[in-house]
Amino acid sequence: MRSESLLRLNRLVPSNRLKFLIVLAADVVGARHMIVRFDPIQACNLRCGMCYFSDHEWIERNPVKRFSKDEILRLADMFFPQAIQLHIGARTEPTVYKDYPSLVRLGKQYKIPFIGLTTNGQLLTRTNIRLLIEDGLDEITLSTHGIKKDTYEKMMRGASFETFHRNLKTIVDTKRELKKDNPAIRINYTVNPDNLSELYRFFDFFGNYDITTLQIRPIIDLGRTDYKNKSLVKHRQQYNCVIDFLISQCRRRGIFLLANKDDPGYERQNKFAVVYRIAVLRYIGPGEVWKKGYDFTSETYQKHKSHTGYRRELLRYVLKGDSSLVNNSFVASSQIF
Repeated sequence: MRSESLLRLNRLVPSNRLKFLIVLAADVVGARHMIVRFDPIQACNLRCGMCYFSDHEWIERNPVKRFSKDEILRLADMFFPQAIQLHIGARTEPTVYKDYPSLVRLGKQYKIPFIGLTTNGQLLTRTNIRLLIEDGLDEITLSTHGIKKDTYEKMMRGASFETFHRNLKTIVDTKRELKKDNPAIRINYTVNPDNLSELYRFFDFFGNYDITTLQIRPIIDLGRTDYKNKSLVKHRQQYNCVIDFLISQCRRRGIFLLANKDDPGYERQNKFAVVYRIAVLRYIGPGEVWKKGYDFTSETYQKHKSHTGYRRELLRYVLKGDSSLVNNSFVASSQIF
């Protein structure tokens, strides 16, 4: 099931108590319900200005870590059977991990319905692109923070504009050569006051790449990053004009547009993030697996759920709800146009 369908379903069912009940029932019977976001390595090849990898203190506190092959197999055995989606690459860059295409094959062995890869695209090779396509990758998301070369390379320090577009073209060409519809191509654009107006020219640069989805993500304040202009609140009128323009352009081209039109400054409470964040999302990375304090090497996922009362917690939310769970989270904040 594609992310667009899950986003629609999340907004179609307004009751978080009902959604908690559905998740609880799925967990009890062992049905697929989890969205697994998997980082095989804690590292990145770039130092993007809006990312914590441009924060030197954060890097010192979070040195490079990686899962061993045995650890990956153990994690897959615990989490993949109940995964409805697997996203390879969440907080870090997955292509820094040497054997990242094998993660797609592993996910397919567990028959996960949807597998995506999120990358800055700089380390993709023709060989690995072919492997990803042949192994059945469902979607590849490429991140860009600028339409023009100078903006792109300024925002994404260490990246090459030419390499990004060359690898994007290689994906399109290899899909055609292999006569494959997948992976669908998603472009992820993190928007800030300094790259906002460039979106008017998005299709001048990306119009020939057979894009399925364009996602516009308003900037998130991740702390002491290099980029400092972190709020779109004062640029709301311009932001809305850009989004309206993209809605029109994407509809004309048959492209999904995911965008947070209502609250780009993340100032309002977001009830649609609650169930996803607490009950559906499973983040797996070398520094943290699901919840802080959980040691997956010594305790299985099922045993950890049992001794921490995870199902009792879900049942409590079903019966009583909990308004304190609702906050101004940026996750699950996009609308589909």
